[in-house]
Amino acid sequence: MRIFFVLLMCVGVAIAQESQPSLNLETAINVQGTDPVYAIELYNEVVEQSLVDRERNIAAFNRGVLLMEAEDLGAAEEAFRLAGRFATTAEQRRDAMFNLGHALNGGIDSSGQLMMDPEKMEEMIEALGGVERAFVDAARADRGHVASKKNVERIRKQIQELQNMKEQIEEQQESEEQQEGEDGEKGEGGEGGEGGEQGDMAEELQDLADQQREQAQESESAPRNEQQNEQQERSDEQEALSDETEEVNDQMEESGADQEMMEDLKEAMEAQREAQEALDRGDNETAAQKQQEAADALDQAAQRAREAQQEQESEQQEGQSGQPQEQPGEGEEPEIDEVAQNLLDKERRERERRQAYRATGRPVKVEEDW
Repeated sequence: MRIFFVLLMCVGVAIAQESQPSLNLETAINVQGTDPVYAIELYNEVVEQSLVDRERNIAAFNRGVLLMEAEDLGAAEEAFRLAGRFATTAEQRRDAMFNLGHALNGGIDSSGQLMMDPEKMEEMIEALGGVERAFVDAARADRGHVASKKNVERIRKQIQELQNMKEQIEEQQESEEQQEGEDGEKGEGGEGGEGGEQGDMAEELQDLADQQREQAQESESAPRNEQQNEQQERSDEQEALSDETEEVNDQMEESGADQEMMEDLKEAMEAQREAQEALDRGDNETAAQKQQEAADALDQAAQRAREAQQEQESEQQEGQSGQPQEQPGEGEEPEIDEVAQNLLDKERRERERRQAYRATGRPVKVEEDW
């Protein structure tokens, strides 16, 4: 940056002192080394008041250089854009766009790269696109300007590396989300899968057993001279409970329940049928006995369902703990970290080179699309 600054100082001294903007421009050039804040104010007045594009170009450009040194990159960008607008020669246009590229590049937020955030990295790529356009404009203004071509190549390479890194991170995140979804499905198996069905069935069987036991107690305590309507009510209750048991039996047959559990259910259903017949003929003692047998069989079926649920859950846990699972992104993270570190190291070196920039060097091959 300083080499441009010195050259423009020499140009500025030669400006004719015919107007206030011209005097302000010469004063600003003389004091910018000792009082940059005052020089920036004077340059701003020249840009606003002068009617000569050449003066406005020099003022805007030098103002941009001072603002960059003050690390006010946003204002520096605006100044270099004005310098490019007021350029009267290809050289002025080149220098304005070249420094604009550096100002834009210095203002890029690289936090997305550091945090491996694809969205922020996309914003960084778009910002680098603006830097690339500025350097391309500089190369178009002076096709022999080696530094502009080198920077076009550098920025394009950085954009490509960022794009590759962003794609790698997105693939890694997609893999993690897919893995989480698979893990979630496995986890749901304990509640909504086969284990969950066994748990629900165990609860339903236990509820039937408890109801059957209550009915057995009612039959056992029923008086010998029980009213007809009371006896009919208990008979209806047994019939409803028998129907529920039959429905559960059908569900368990469809789900492929084990043979022992099905035998328990058949035993319960047979005892319920005999209890129903005893209630219909008024034999409460036999009814209570058969109802108790049905309750015991339902208890046994519920216990078997609970044991099946525990066994399935144990098998699922052993399968998840025993199966080696690749950690999300395992094997890829070192590559991504290495790319990120290379980019950061490269950016640091390039920043140091920009600070000590000198317009020397051999030409490099760049695809000239300007």
